[in-house]
Amino acid sequence: MNTLMDTAPTAHPGLRPDSRLTPELVQQYEESGAWVPTTLRHLLSSAAAEVPDRVAAVDRTSTGQRTASVTYAELDERAHRYACGLYALGVRAGDSVAVMLPNRADFAALIFAINELGAVYSGIPVAYGERDVEVILRRTGARVVVVPESFGSARPLELVQGLRGRLPGLEHIVLAGPRQDGSTPLDSLLDAPEVDLPEPDPRVLAHVGFTSGTTGEPKGVMNTGQTLQAVMRNWAAHAGADALAEPFVNLVGSPVGHHTGFLWGVLLTTYLRGTAVYLDRWVPDRAAQVIREEGVTAMFSAPTFLQDLMQTDLAHDEHCPLRTVVLAGAPVPRTLPSVAGSMFGCYVCPAWGMTELGIGVSCAPHLPAHAQTTDGVPVPGTEIKVGAPENVDAAATAGTPGDTAGPLFIRGPGLFLGYLNLPEVTRAEIDTDGWFRTGDTVRLTADGYVELEGRTKDIVIRGGENIPVTSVESALFQHPDILEATVVGVPDERLGERACAVVVPSGDARPSLAEVCDFLLENGLSKHFLPERLEYVQALPKTASGKVRKVQLRERYGES
Repeated sequence: MNTLMDTAPTAHPGLRPDSRLTPELVQQYEESGAWVPTTLRHLLSSAAAEVPDRVAAVDRTSTGQRTASVTYAELDERAHRYACGLYALGVRAGDSVAVMLPNRADFAALIFAINELGAVYSGIPVAYGERDVEVILRRTGARVVVVPESFGSARPLELVQGLRGRLPGLEHIVLAGPRQDGSTPLDSLLDAPEVDLPEPDPRVLAHVGFTSGTTGEPKGVMNTGQTLQAVMRNWAAHAGADALAEPFVNLVGSPVGHHTGFLWGVLLTTYLRGTAVYLDRWVPDRAAQVIREEGVTAMFSAPTFLQDLMQTDLAHDEHCPLRTVVLAGAPVPRTLPSVAGSMFGCYVCPAWGMTELGIGVSCAPHLPAHAQTTDGVPVPGTEIKVGAPENVDAAATAGTPGDTAGPLFIRGPGLFLGYLNLPEVTRAEIDTDGWFRTGDTVRLTADGYVELEGRTKDIVIRGGENIPVTSVESALFQHPDILEATVVGVPDERLGERACAVVVPSGDARPSLAEVCDFLLENGLSKHFLPERLEYVQALPKTASGKVRKVQLRERYGES
Protein backbone atom coordinates (compact mmCIF):
# COMPACT_ATOMS: atom_id res chain seq x y z
CA MET A 1 0.00 0.00 0.00
CA ASN A 2 1.32 3.46 -0.95
CA THR A 3 0.67 5.51 2.15
CA LEU A 4 1.79 9.00 3.11
CA MET A 5 1.12 8.35 6.82
CA ASP A 6 4.28 7.20 8.54
CA THR A 7 4.13 8.54 12.08
CA ALA A 8 3.36 6.71 15.32
CA PRO A 9 -0.37 6.71 16.15
CA THR A 10 0.24 8.25 19.58
CA ALA A 11 1.97 11.34 18.13
CA HIS A 12 0.28 14.20 16.32
CA PRO A 13 0.38 13.11 12.65
CA GLY A 14 1.95 16.44 11.68
CA LEU A 15 5.13 15.53 13.61
CA ARG A 16 6.70 13.86 10.58
CA PRO A 17 10.39 13.69 9.62
CA ASP A 18 9.68 16.07 6.72
CA SER A 19 7.71 18.51 8.91
CA ARG A 20 8.87 21.35 11.14
CA LEU A 21 5.94 21.17 13.57
CA THR A 22 6.94 20.91 17.24
CA PRO A 23 4.92 19.52 20.16
CA GLU A 24 4.87 23.05 21.58
CA LEU A 25 3.27 24.54 18.45
CA VAL A 26 0.78 21.67 18.25
CA GLN A 27 -0.26 22.26 21.86
CA GLN A 28 -0.52 26.02 21.31
CA TYR A 29 -2.72 25.72 18.18
CA GLU A 30 -5.00 23.06 19.63
CA GLU A 31 -5.49 24.67 23.04
CA SER A 32 -6.13 28.13 21.55
CA GLY A 33 -8.78 26.77 19.17
CA ALA A 34 -6.77 27.86 16.12
CA TRP A 35 -7.01 24.25 14.95
CA VAL A 36 -10.58 22.94 14.88
CA PRO A 37 -11.23 19.21 15.45
CA THR A 38 -13.24 18.77 12.22
CA THR A 39 -12.39 17.40 8.78
CA LEU A 40 -12.71 19.04 5.39
CA ARG A 41 -15.48 16.54 4.67
CA HIS A 42 -17.42 18.00 7.59
CA LEU A 43 -17.64 21.32 5.73
CA LEU A 44 -19.84 19.66 3.10
CA SER A 45 -21.85 17.39 5.37
CA SER A 46 -22.73 20.26 7.71
CA ALA A 47 -23.70 22.51 4.77
CA ALA A 48 -25.91 19.73 3.38
CA ALA A 49 -27.60 19.37 6.75
CA GLU A 50 -28.22 23.12 7.12
CA VAL A 51 -29.10 24.15 3.54
CA PRO A 52 -29.79 20.93 1.61
CA ASP A 53 -31.71 22.60 -1.21
CA ARG A 54 -29.35 25.51 -1.80
CA VAL A 55 -27.38 25.37 -5.07
CA ALA A 56 -23.85 24.34 -4.15
CA ALA A 57 -22.26 24.29 -7.57
CA VAL A 58 -22.88 25.30 -11.16
CA ASP A 59 -20.81 24.11 -14.13
CA ARG A 60 -20.20 26.59 -16.95
CA THR A 61 -18.14 26.03 -20.08
CA SER A 62 -15.99 28.51 -21.96
CA THR A 63 -18.61 28.41 -24.74
CA GLY A 64 -21.15 29.87 -22.33
CA GLN A 65 -23.17 26.71 -21.65
CA ARG A 66 -24.53 25.81 -18.22
CA THR A 67 -24.00 22.04 -18.07
CA ALA A 68 -24.83 21.19 -14.45
CA SER A 69 -26.33 22.53 -11.23
CA VAL A 70 -26.27 20.58 -7.97
CA THR A 71 -27.63 21.29 -4.50
CA TYR A 72 -25.73 20.71 -1.28
CA ALA A 73 -27.72 17.54 -0.62
CA GLU A 74 -26.86 16.21 -4.09
CA LEU A 75 -23.18 17.15 -3.81
CA ASP A 76 -22.97 15.50 -0.38
CA GLU A 77 -24.51 12.28 -1.71
CA ARG A 78 -22.26 12.27 -4.76
CA ALA A 79 -19.16 12.74 -2.62
CA HIS A 80 -20.16 9.76 -0.46
CA ARG A 81 -20.82 7.58 -3.50
CA TYR A 82 -17.39 8.48 -4.90
CA ALA A 83 -15.84 7.63 -1.53
CA CYS A 84 -17.43 4.18 -1.68
CA GLY A 85 -16.21 3.78 -5.25
CA LEU A 86 -12.64 4.71 -4.39
CA TYR A 87 -12.80 2.35 -1.42
CA ALA A 88 -13.80 -0.42 -3.83
CA LEU A 89 -10.64 0.35 -5.83
CA GLY A 90 -8.57 -0.23 -2.68
CA VAL A 91 -8.06 3.34 -1.49
CA ARG A 92 -7.61 3.51 2.28
CA ALA A 93 -6.66 6.13 4.87
CA GLY A 94 -3.27 7.65 4.08
CA ASP A 95 -3.28 6.66 0.41
CA SER A 96 -2.79 9.30 -2.24
CA VAL A 97 -5.35 10.13 -4.94
CA ALA A 98 -4.69 12.71 -7.67
CA VAL A 99 -7.37 14.52 -9.66
CA MET A 100 -6.60 16.13 -13.02
CA LEU A 101 -9.90 17.53 -14.26
CA PRO A 102 -11.19 20.84 -15.58
CA ASN A 103 -13.15 22.96 -13.10
CA ARG A 104 -16.49 21.25 -12.41
CA ALA A 105 -18.70 20.14 -9.54
CA ASP A 106 -17.41 16.57 -9.84
CA PHE A 107 -13.94 17.82 -8.96
CA ALA A 108 -15.30 19.21 -5.68
CA ALA A 109 -17.19 15.98 -4.98
CA LEU A 110 -13.99 13.96 -5.46
CA ILE A 111 -12.03 16.22 -3.09
CA PHE A 112 -14.58 15.65 -0.32
CA ALA A 113 -14.76 11.93 -1.16
CA ILE A 114 -11.00 11.53 -0.79
CA ASN A 115 -11.15 13.30 2.58
CA GLU A 116 -14.04 11.09 3.72
CA LEU A 117 -11.70 8.11 3.31
CA GLY A 118 -8.90 9.81 5.25
CA ALA A 119 -6.87 9.68 2.03
CA VAL A 120 -4.62 12.44 0.70
CA TYR A 121 -5.77 14.63 -2.18
CA SER A 122 -3.47 16.22 -4.75
CA GLY A 123 -4.74 18.35 -7.63
CA ILE A 124 -3.20 18.67 -11.08
CA PRO A 125 -4.24 21.51 -13.41
CA VAL A 126 -5.56 19.89 -16.56
CA ALA A 127 -3.20 21.90 -18.78
CA TYR A 128 -0.04 20.58 -17.06
CA GLY A 129 2.54 18.82 -19.20
CA GLU A 130 4.43 15.58 -18.75
CA ARG A 131 7.21 16.97 -16.52
CA ASP A 132 4.94 18.38 -13.81
CA VAL A 133 2.41 15.54 -13.94
CA GLU A 134 5.12 12.94 -13.46
CA VAL A 135 6.63 14.86 -10.53
CA ILE A 136 3.27 15.05 -8.74
CA LEU A 137 2.32 11.41 -9.30
CA ARG A 138 5.79 10.16 -8.42
CA ARG A 139 6.26 12.31 -5.32
CA THR A 140 2.86 11.46 -3.86
CA GLY A 141 2.95 7.79 -4.88
CA ALA A 142 -0.65 8.19 -6.09
CA ARG A 143 -2.57 4.91 -6.26
CA VAL A 144 -5.39 6.46 -8.30
CA VAL A 145 -5.53 9.36 -10.73
CA VAL A 146 -8.75 10.78 -12.24
CA VAL A 147 -8.42 12.32 -15.72
CA PRO A 148 -10.51 13.25 -18.77
CA GLU A 149 -9.62 11.81 -22.17
CA SER A 150 -9.00 15.29 -23.54
CA PHE A 151 -9.50 18.95 -22.78
CA GLY A 152 -8.81 21.44 -25.53
CA SER A 153 -5.44 20.52 -26.99
CA ALA A 154 -4.42 18.59 -23.85
CA ARG A 155 -4.64 14.77 -23.77
CA PRO A 156 -4.43 13.88 -20.06
CA LEU A 157 -5.42 10.22 -20.48
CA GLU A 158 -2.77 9.60 -23.10
CA LEU A 159 -0.20 11.50 -21.04
CA VAL A 160 -0.82 9.47 -17.87
CA GLN A 161 -0.95 6.18 -19.75
CA GLY A 162 2.46 7.05 -21.21
CA LEU A 163 3.85 7.66 -17.73
CA ARG A 164 2.40 4.53 -16.17
CA GLY A 165 5.49 2.43 -16.74
CA ARG A 166 7.54 4.90 -14.69
CA LEU A 167 5.00 5.02 -11.85
CA PRO A 168 4.90 1.58 -10.18
CA GLY A 169 2.57 2.80 -7.42
CA LEU A 170 -0.17 3.92 -9.83
CA GLU A 171 -2.82 1.18 -9.79
CA HIS A 172 -5.89 2.79 -11.36
CA ILE A 173 -6.60 5.43 -13.99
CA VAL A 174 -10.17 6.63 -13.56
CA LEU A 175 -11.56 8.23 -16.70
CA ALA A 176 -14.16 11.01 -16.65
CA GLY A 177 -15.85 9.70 -19.76
CA PRO A 178 -16.48 6.40 -21.61
CA ARG A 179 -14.23 3.51 -20.61
CA GLN A 180 -11.04 2.95 -22.57
CA ASP A 181 -8.44 0.21 -22.30
CA GLY A 182 -6.84 0.19 -18.88
CA SER A 183 -9.18 2.78 -17.38
CA THR A 184 -12.12 2.79 -14.97
CA PRO A 185 -15.11 5.03 -15.79
CA LEU A 186 -15.71 7.69 -13.15
CA ASP A 187 -19.48 7.10 -13.25
CA SER A 188 -18.93 3.45 -12.32
CA LEU A 189 -17.69 4.56 -8.88
CA LEU A 190 -21.22 5.76 -8.11
CA ASP A 191 -22.48 2.17 -8.27
CA ALA A 192 -20.03 0.71 -5.76
CA PRO A 193 -21.41 -1.13 -2.70
CA GLU A 194 -22.24 0.94 0.35
CA VAL A 195 -19.41 1.01 2.91
CA ASP A 196 -19.53 1.99 6.57
CA LEU A 197 -16.51 4.28 6.64
CA PRO A 198 -14.84 5.25 9.93
CA GLU A 199 -14.60 8.94 10.78
CA PRO A 200 -11.23 10.22 9.48
CA ASP A 201 -8.75 11.92 11.79
CA PRO A 202 -8.79 15.71 11.14
CA ARG A 203 -5.14 15.90 12.20
CA VAL A 204 -3.76 13.66 9.45
CA LEU A 205 -2.24 14.78 6.18
CA ALA A 206 -5.17 15.71 3.92
CA HIS A 207 -3.67 17.60 1.02
CA VAL A 208 -0.39 17.82 -0.86
CA GLY A 209 -0.44 20.85 -3.13
CA PHE A 210 2.41 21.59 -5.48
CA THR A 211 4.22 24.86 -6.00
CA SER A 212 3.92 26.28 -9.50
CA GLY A 213 7.46 25.29 -10.41
CA THR A 214 8.33 28.66 -11.96
CA THR A 215 11.95 28.34 -10.85
CA GLY A 216 12.50 24.59 -10.56
CA GLU A 217 10.84 21.26 -9.93
CA PRO A 218 7.53 21.66 -8.04
CA LYS A 219 7.63 20.84 -4.32
CA GLY A 220 4.84 19.07 -2.45
CA VAL A 221 3.30 21.35 0.19
CA MET A 222 1.72 19.34 3.03
CA ASN A 223 -1.47 20.44 4.82
CA THR A 224 -3.98 18.92 7.20
CA GLY A 225 -7.63 19.86 7.38
CA GLN A 226 -6.70 21.86 10.48
CA THR A 227 -4.11 24.06 8.75
CA LEU A 228 -6.32 24.67 5.71
CA GLN A 229 -9.33 25.61 7.81
CA ALA A 230 -7.23 27.93 9.98
CA VAL A 231 -6.24 29.94 6.89
CA MET A 232 -9.76 29.99 5.50
CA ARG A 233 -11.56 30.90 8.72
CA ASN A 234 -9.07 33.60 9.70
CA TRP A 235 -9.22 35.30 6.32
CA ALA A 236 -13.04 35.16 6.19
CA ALA A 237 -13.24 36.81 9.63
CA HIS A 238 -10.70 39.44 8.55
CA ALA A 239 -12.56 40.23 5.30
CA GLY A 240 -15.91 40.56 7.07
CA ALA A 241 -19.51 40.01 6.03
CA ASP A 242 -19.61 43.10 3.80
CA ALA A 243 -16.93 41.69 1.52
CA LEU A 244 -18.38 38.20 1.33
CA ALA A 245 -22.02 39.10 0.60
CA GLU A 246 -25.12 36.99 1.11
CA PRO A 247 -25.70 34.98 -0.96
CA PHE A 248 -22.04 34.29 -1.70
CA VAL A 249 -21.64 33.38 -5.38
CA ASN A 250 -18.01 32.62 -6.18
CA LEU A 251 -16.60 32.46 -9.71
CA VAL A 252 -14.01 29.66 -9.69
CA GLY A 253 -11.93 30.58 -12.72
CA SER A 254 -8.54 29.61 -11.29
CA PRO A 255 -7.86 25.88 -11.74
CA VAL A 256 -9.22 23.76 -8.87
CA GLY A 257 -6.08 21.67 -9.39
CA HIS A 258 -4.17 24.69 -8.13
CA HIS A 259 -4.23 25.98 -4.55
CA THR A 260 -6.33 29.07 -5.34
CA GLY A 261 -9.19 27.14 -6.92
CA PHE A 262 -9.04 24.45 -4.23
CA LEU A 263 -8.89 26.59 -1.07
CA TRP A 264 -10.68 29.77 -2.15
CA GLY A 265 -13.00 28.09 -4.62
CA VAL A 266 -14.10 24.70 -3.29
CA LEU A 267 -13.46 25.00 0.45
CA LEU A 268 -14.35 28.64 1.16
CA THR A 269 -17.57 28.48 -0.86
CA THR A 270 -18.67 25.39 1.04
CA TYR A 271 -17.72 26.96 4.39
CA LEU A 272 -19.88 30.00 3.56
CA ARG A 273 -22.76 27.84 2.21
CA GLY A 274 -22.41 29.71 -1.08
CA THR A 275 -22.60 28.76 -4.73
CA ALA A 276 -19.41 27.89 -6.60
CA VAL A 277 -19.63 28.73 -10.31
CA TYR A 278 -17.04 26.50 -11.96
CA LEU A 279 -15.67 27.91 -15.22
CA ASP A 280 -13.81 25.20 -17.11
CA ARG A 281 -11.53 27.55 -19.08
CA TRP A 282 -10.74 31.23 -18.69
CA VAL A 283 -12.04 33.20 -21.67
CA PRO A 284 -12.55 36.84 -20.59
CA ASP A 285 -15.65 37.64 -22.65
CA ARG A 286 -17.33 34.40 -21.57
CA ALA A 287 -16.31 34.98 -17.97
CA ALA A 288 -18.03 38.37 -18.11
CA GLN A 289 -21.16 36.68 -19.45
CA VAL A 290 -21.11 34.09 -16.68
CA ILE A 291 -20.62 36.75 -14.00
CA ARG A 292 -23.76 38.51 -15.20
CA GLU A 293 -25.93 35.43 -15.71
CA GLU A 294 -25.01 33.71 -12.44
CA GLY A 295 -24.99 36.86 -10.30
CA VAL A 296 -21.36 36.29 -9.26
CA THR A 297 -20.45 38.34 -6.18
CA ALA A 298 -16.82 37.32 -5.67
CA MET A 299 -13.75 35.91 -7.35
CA PHE A 300 -10.22 35.05 -6.21
CA SER A 301 -7.51 35.30 -8.82
CA ALA A 302 -4.16 36.62 -9.88
CA PRO A 303 -4.23 40.22 -11.16
CA THR A 304 -4.05 39.11 -14.78
CA PHE A 305 -7.61 37.71 -14.63
CA LEU A 306 -8.98 41.03 -13.44
CA GLN A 307 -6.97 42.90 -16.06
CA ASP A 308 -8.56 40.65 -18.69
CA LEU A 309 -12.05 41.52 -17.44
CA MET A 310 -11.21 45.21 -17.70
CA GLN A 311 -11.06 44.75 -21.47
CA THR A 312 -14.62 43.32 -21.65
CA ASP A 313 -18.00 45.05 -21.68
CA LEU A 314 -18.44 44.16 -17.99
CA ALA A 315 -16.30 47.21 -17.24
CA HIS A 316 -18.49 50.24 -16.46
CA ASP A 317 -21.63 48.07 -16.47
CA GLU A 318 -23.80 49.57 -13.74
CA HIS A 319 -25.47 46.18 -13.25
CA CYS A 320 -22.21 44.30 -12.60
CA PRO A 321 -22.98 42.01 -9.61
CA LEU A 322 -19.40 41.76 -8.34
CA ARG A 323 -18.93 42.82 -4.72
CA THR A 324 -15.35 41.69 -4.03
CA VAL A 325 -12.35 40.61 -6.11
CA VAL A 326 -9.39 39.22 -4.15
CA LEU A 327 -5.99 39.40 -5.83
CA ALA A 328 -3.31 37.10 -4.43
CA GLY A 329 -0.52 34.89 -5.68
CA ALA A 330 1.21 37.54 -7.80
CA PRO A 331 2.27 41.19 -7.40
CA VAL A 332 -0.66 43.63 -7.64
CA PRO A 333 -0.08 46.86 -9.60
CA ARG A 334 -0.64 49.60 -7.03
CA THR A 335 -3.25 51.51 -9.04
CA LEU A 336 -5.17 48.43 -10.17
CA PRO A 337 -7.50 48.17 -7.12
CA SER A 338 -8.81 51.72 -7.44
CA VAL A 339 -9.02 51.67 -11.25
CA ALA A 340 -10.75 48.28 -11.44
CA GLY A 341 -12.90 49.01 -8.39
CA SER A 342 -14.32 52.06 -10.14
CA MET A 343 -14.91 50.11 -13.33
CA PHE A 344 -16.83 47.29 -11.68
CA GLY A 345 -18.30 49.09 -8.68
CA CYS A 346 -16.71 46.58 -6.28
CA TYR A 347 -14.03 46.28 -3.62
CA VAL A 348 -10.71 45.04 -5.03
CA CYS A 349 -8.71 43.40 -2.25
CA PRO A 350 -4.93 43.04 -2.63
CA ALA A 351 -3.52 40.16 -0.63
CA TRP A 352 -0.34 38.18 -0.21
CA GLY A 353 -0.57 34.42 -0.41
CA MET A 354 1.26 31.37 -1.60
CA THR A 355 0.74 27.61 -1.68
CA GLU A 356 2.57 27.32 1.65
CA LEU A 357 0.13 29.63 3.46
CA GLY A 358 -3.05 30.50 1.50
CA ILE A 359 -3.43 34.17 2.48
CA GLY A 360 -1.41 35.59 5.36
CA VAL A 361 -1.54 39.31 4.53
CA SER A 362 -4.63 41.02 3.16
CA CYS A 363 -6.55 44.23 2.76
CA ALA A 364 -10.20 44.38 3.88
CA PRO A 365 -13.08 46.85 3.49
CA HIS A 366 -12.76 48.02 7.11
CA LEU A 367 -9.22 49.32 6.48
CA PRO A 368 -8.60 52.89 5.26
CA ALA A 369 -8.84 53.37 1.48
CA HIS A 370 -5.08 53.96 1.14
CA ALA A 371 -4.49 50.38 2.32
CA GLN A 372 -5.42 49.25 -1.21
CA THR A 373 -2.15 50.69 -2.49
CA THR A 374 -0.39 48.09 -0.29
CA ASP A 375 -0.86 44.36 0.22
CA GLY A 376 -2.66 44.92 3.51
CA VAL A 377 -1.95 43.83 7.06
CA PRO A 378 -1.26 40.44 8.65
CA VAL A 379 -4.44 38.38 8.86
CA PRO A 380 -5.36 37.63 12.50
CA GLY A 381 -3.65 34.44 13.60
CA THR A 382 -0.68 35.07 11.33
CA GLU A 383 2.61 36.50 12.59
CA ILE A 384 5.14 38.18 10.31
CA LYS A 385 8.72 39.40 10.62
CA VAL A 386 10.62 41.44 8.05
CA GLY A 387 14.36 41.71 7.49
CA ALA A 388 17.41 40.15 9.11
CA PRO A 389 17.67 37.23 6.66
CA GLU A 390 20.30 35.46 8.76
CA ASN A 391 18.66 36.13 12.12
CA VAL A 392 14.88 36.00 12.25
CA ASP A 393 14.96 36.95 15.94
CA ALA A 394 16.32 40.37 14.98
CA ALA A 395 13.68 41.02 12.32
CA ALA A 396 11.00 43.71 12.61
CA THR A 397 7.44 42.68 13.43
CA ALA A 398 4.11 44.27 12.58
CA GLY A 399 3.71 47.26 14.86
CA THR A 400 7.45 47.95 15.05
CA PRO A 401 8.08 51.71 14.75
CA GLY A 402 9.79 52.76 11.54
CA ASP A 403 9.92 51.55 7.97
CA THR A 404 11.66 48.20 7.38
CA ALA A 405 12.45 46.34 4.16
CA GLY A 406 13.81 42.84 3.73
CA PRO A 407 12.90 39.16 3.48
CA LEU A 408 9.47 38.16 4.78
CA PHE A 409 9.14 35.46 7.46
CA ILE A 410 5.76 34.16 8.52
CA ARG A 411 4.26 31.64 10.93
CA GLY A 412 0.88 30.63 12.31
CA PRO A 413 -1.65 27.79 12.49
CA GLY A 414 -2.30 28.02 8.74
CA LEU A 415 1.32 27.43 7.77
CA PHE A 416 2.01 24.22 5.86
CA LEU A 417 3.66 21.30 7.67
CA GLY A 418 6.66 21.03 5.34
CA TYR A 419 7.66 19.76 1.91
CA LEU A 420 6.73 16.15 1.20
CA ASN A 421 9.72 13.82 1.52
CA LEU A 422 12.15 16.77 1.42
CA PRO A 423 13.24 17.12 5.06
CA GLU A 424 16.44 19.01 4.17
CA VAL A 425 14.52 21.61 2.16
CA THR A 426 11.93 21.92 4.94
CA ARG A 427 14.64 22.49 7.56
CA ALA A 428 16.26 25.13 5.36
CA GLU A 429 13.02 27.08 4.95
CA ILE A 430 11.31 26.68 8.37
CA ASP A 431 13.24 27.22 11.60
CA THR A 432 12.69 25.37 14.88
CA ASP A 433 10.32 28.08 16.14
CA GLY A 434 8.03 27.67 13.14
CA TRP A 435 9.14 30.74 11.13
CA PHE A 436 8.95 30.18 7.35
CA ARG A 437 11.27 32.00 4.97
CA THR A 438 8.78 32.94 2.23
CA GLY A 439 11.28 33.95 -0.43
CA ASP A 440 9.51 37.32 -0.82
CA THR A 441 11.01 40.72 -0.15
CA VAL A 442 8.61 43.24 1.39
CA ARG A 443 8.50 46.64 3.03
CA LEU A 444 6.78 46.91 6.41
CA THR A 445 5.59 50.49 6.83
CA ALA A 446 5.57 52.34 10.12
CA ASP A 447 1.77 52.08 10.29
CA GLY A 448 1.82 48.29 9.86
CA TYR A 449 1.10 47.81 6.16
CA VAL A 450 2.98 45.27 4.06
CA GLU A 451 4.18 46.17 0.57
CA LEU A 452 5.47 43.34 -1.62
CA GLU A 453 8.64 44.29 -3.51
CA GLY A 454 9.03 40.98 -5.31
CA ARG A 455 10.35 37.49 -4.92
CA THR A 456 13.79 37.65 -3.32
CA LYS A 457 15.21 35.80 -6.32
CA ASP A 458 13.39 38.20 -8.67
CA ILE A 459 14.77 41.40 -7.17
CA VAL A 460 17.11 43.07 -9.68
CA ILE A 461 20.42 44.01 -8.08
CA ARG A 462 22.07 46.68 -10.24
CA GLY A 463 25.48 47.87 -9.09
CA GLY A 464 24.69 46.72 -5.55
CA GLU A 465 21.36 48.58 -5.43
CA ASN A 466 18.10 46.64 -5.14
CA ILE A 467 15.45 47.55 -7.73
CA PRO A 468 11.94 47.00 -6.24
CA VAL A 469 10.46 45.31 -9.28
CA THR A 470 6.86 45.43 -8.05
CA SER A 471 7.02 49.23 -7.79
CA VAL A 472 8.41 49.49 -11.33
CA GLU A 473 5.79 47.07 -12.66
CA SER A 474 3.01 49.07 -10.97
CA ALA A 475 4.28 52.28 -12.56
CA LEU A 476 4.47 50.63 -16.00
CA PHE A 477 0.88 49.43 -15.63
CA GLN A 478 -0.27 53.05 -15.42
CA HIS A 479 1.00 53.79 -18.95
CA PRO A 480 -2.01 54.02 -21.32
CA ASP A 481 -0.25 51.98 -24.01
CA ILE A 482 0.75 49.10 -21.68
CA LEU A 483 -1.67 46.33 -20.74
CA GLU A 484 0.67 44.10 -18.71
CA ALA A 485 4.25 44.45 -17.59
CA THR A 486 6.94 42.60 -15.73
CA VAL A 487 10.56 43.41 -14.90
CA VAL A 488 13.43 40.93 -14.86
CA GLY A 489 17.16 41.20 -14.37
CA VAL A 490 19.51 40.44 -17.26
CA PRO A 491 23.27 39.90 -16.82
CA ASP A 492 25.64 42.84 -17.15
CA GLU A 493 29.42 42.55 -16.92
CA ARG A 494 29.93 45.88 -15.13
CA LEU A 495 26.83 46.22 -12.91
CA GLY A 496 25.94 42.56 -12.40
CA GLU A 497 22.38 43.05 -13.65
CA ARG A 498 20.28 45.56 -15.55
CA ALA A 499 16.50 45.93 -15.44
CA CYS A 500 14.60 44.72 -18.47
CA ALA A 501 10.90 45.62 -18.80
CA VAL A 502 8.85 43.09 -20.75
CA VAL A 503 5.43 44.46 -21.66
CA VAL A 504 2.22 43.56 -23.48
CA PRO A 505 0.88 46.60 -25.39
CA SER A 506 -2.75 47.64 -24.98
CA GLY A 507 -3.07 48.58 -28.65
CA ASP A 508 -0.96 49.30 -31.72
CA ALA A 509 1.28 51.94 -30.14
CA ARG A 510 4.83 50.96 -29.18
CA PRO A 511 6.39 53.75 -27.10
CA SER A 512 10.18 53.81 -27.07
CA LEU A 513 12.22 53.08 -23.96
CA ALA A 514 12.98 56.81 -23.61
CA GLU A 515 9.28 57.70 -23.86
CA VAL A 516 8.36 55.07 -21.28
CA CYS A 517 11.07 56.28 -18.90
CA ASP A 518 9.88 59.89 -19.27
CA PHE A 519 6.37 58.73 -18.33
CA LEU A 520 7.68 56.86 -15.29
CA LEU A 521 9.63 59.88 -14.08
CA GLU A 522 6.59 62.13 -14.54
CA ASN A 523 4.60 59.70 -12.38
CA GLY A 524 7.06 59.78 -9.53
CA LEU A 525 9.32 56.76 -10.09
CA SER A 526 12.88 57.29 -8.89
CA LYS A 527 15.45 57.67 -11.65
CA HIS A 528 17.49 54.93 -9.99
CA PHE A 529 14.71 52.40 -10.69
CA LEU A 530 14.16 53.09 -14.40
CA PRO A 531 14.38 50.05 -16.72
CA GLU A 532 17.30 50.06 -19.17
CA ARG A 533 15.77 47.75 -21.72
CA LEU A 534 12.26 47.41 -23.13
CA GLU A 535 10.85 44.36 -24.90
CA TYR A 536 7.35 44.00 -26.39
CA VAL A 537 5.59 40.63 -26.43
CA GLN A 538 2.09 39.48 -27.42
CA ALA A 539 1.64 37.65 -24.11
CA LEU A 540 3.66 36.99 -20.98
CA PRO A 541 4.44 33.33 -20.21
CA LYS A 542 2.34 32.31 -17.20
CA THR A 543 1.49 29.37 -15.00
CA ALA A 544 -2.07 28.01 -14.88
CA SER A 545 -2.69 30.20 -11.82
CA GLY A 546 -1.66 33.40 -13.61
CA LYS A 547 1.89 33.87 -12.28
CA VAL A 548 4.44 35.19 -14.76
CA ARG A 549 7.20 32.67 -15.49
CA LYS A 550 10.05 35.10 -14.96
CA VAL A 551 12.68 32.39 -15.23
CA GLN A 552 11.72 31.94 -18.91
CA LEU A 553 12.05 35.66 -19.55
CA ARG A 554 15.41 35.86 -17.80
CA GLU A 555 16.67 32.97 -19.90
CA ARG A 556 15.25 34.44 -23.13
CA TYR A 557 16.59 37.97 -22.74
CA GLY A 558 19.68 37.02 -20.76
CA GLU A 559 20.92 35.00 -23.72
CA SER A 560 20.24 37.84 -26.16
